[in-house]
Amino acid sequence: MSTFAPPPELLVADSFRVRVRSGVAEVRGFQRHLERFVRSVGRARAQHRPAAAGSPDIDTFLAASLREIADFGEGFPRLELWREASGDLRYDYTLRPLPPLGESLVMRSVSLPAPPQARVKGPHIAAYAALTRQLSAEPLLIHPDGHVREGATTSLVFWPKERESSGCVVADTARVESVSESILAAAALRRFAGRAQLGDGQGAFARATVTVAELSRCEVWAVNALHGIRPVSRINDVELAQPDAERLSWFREALDAAWEPILR
Repeated sequence: MSTFAPPPELLVADSFRVRVRSGVAEVRGFQRHLERFVRSVGRARAQHRPAAAGSPDIDTFLAASLREIADFGEGFPRLELWREASGDLRYDYTLRPLPPLGESLVMRSVSLPAPPQARVKGPHIAAYAALTRQLSAEPLLIHPDGHVREGATTSLVFWPKERESSGCVVADTARVESVSESILAAAALRRFAGRAQLGDGQGAFARATVTVAELSRCEVWAVNALHGIRPVSRINDVELAQPDAERLSWFREALDAAWEPILR
């Protein structure tokens, strides 16, 4: 008599784009990615049983996996923490080729309650990928109360008419910690240094709650580690404002200034 064993559960994942320049494999904001992965792993290990005896610790895992990732070269690799059916935890990594990169993005809104561990990248990847295929667009995740949370694979930076001098990010904390957003927020502090009424103490970007209708009246950027900044061209059936070319170019250059070598 056979028994059904549930598949492993992905608890934490951190993916990033790798490029190679002069023989050196680089990632934008690589140290931030590592710090986010380590934080998320620590929370997961506190919640679940410790890793099985004899499994490598995170430093040993990273030392081995990062060498393999650097040797693989250009691509879109992923660091992972899995929970086996037995309850044991294991680290892993996936080497993936670089997919096509996009310059803009279409989004379609969908109302979903924030899932458990909404701030952690990993547990909801498969469900969001299925939703993306269903919608044939990047899902724009909306709370049942109507407020925007995030894109399924993206964080949002938006520029309301009344705040075009500094820009906004979503105030909701029930969303994945975004490395790309944090890099852009630091760059915004430099760009807008000395201007009055900048943000809320968290950076030059103000934190704001926003509905789909309000967001659709703004210039909107969808940002992530793979594509960088992609202006959103349409939300549902509404065409969005064309991006300010100078501002978009400046922030793209600022994001590209954050490339760091994988191996030091």
